[in-house]
Amino acid sequence: MIYDYSFQRRFSKIKRYEIVARKLLGVSETDPDWIIKNNYLKLAKKYHPDINKETEELFKDINTAYMILTKRDFDVESARFYTVSDEDMEELEREYSIDSKTDNYYNFWKERFFGR
Repeated sequence: MIYDYSFQRRFSKIKRYEIVARKLLGVSETDPDWIIKNNYLKLAKKYHPDINKETEELFKDINTAYMILTKRDFDVESARFYTVSDEDMEELEREYSIDSKTDNYYNFWKERFFGR
């Protein structure tokens, strides 16, 4: 059996980009689409290049983050963040893994005792 490692790399890239996108927009995994859209619109108004010329790259990152979180068929391979470096992405991924472990532990017992 031949194992396809490119799928694993692509999946980890998608996961990393989703973490960065959620951090940029200030949303969590459990937030519904309307909260994502609301946060996107607030940030887009604040950092639009017509209002502030220095924030053009941040505005592009906000748009990319919104597309990653809302479009199911969005091609992550062609996406890139202008203001977030690879080191920042790794740090955000580490923070997320620590937070998700403690959050999952709490949710596990909450669902166990109180149901859904």
